[in-house]
Amino acid sequence: MDHAPSIIAHHCMVHVRVLDRAEAFYTRVLGLRVAERHVYTEGVMTYLAMPGTGFELELICPRDWPFANRPEPGRTHVAFTIDDLDAEHARLRGLGVPVDPIEDHHANGVFQTRYFFFLDPDGNQLEYLEPVGRYRPRPAAP
Repeated sequence: MDHAPSIIAHHCMVHVRVLDRAEAFYTRVLGLRVAERHVYTEGVMTYLAMPGTGFELELICPRDWPFANRPEPGRTHVAFTIDDLDAEHARLRGLGVPVDPIEDHHANGVFQTRYFFFLDPDGNQLEYLEPVGRYRPRPAAP
């Protein structure tokens, strides 16, 4: 029997059309706070911290909206940190789960972490990433 790894939820990503409007909604309605903002060639991303936890909501505002006006598979994902990314990648492959290759993630010209994606049975995208850089374990937000 395979031993399930110890995983910790880190963030959930949501695409938005107007970042300032989305930030205002999530900070006002859910009580989240802006933790970081990253500017990319393809758009802007904001991390909103959930007080009292280490969990964050990641809002991505692409420069060009690539989606229809309805939910589509791959528009969102839930990410989890995992201590041994390579071993978990191999374990999932061994279970017959199709997994994407492990990739490096750079933001603002700085290495952030390594990660890979896979899908649940309904096509929801999941991400496993190493707990380094901004993804390292941290105390719960006040």
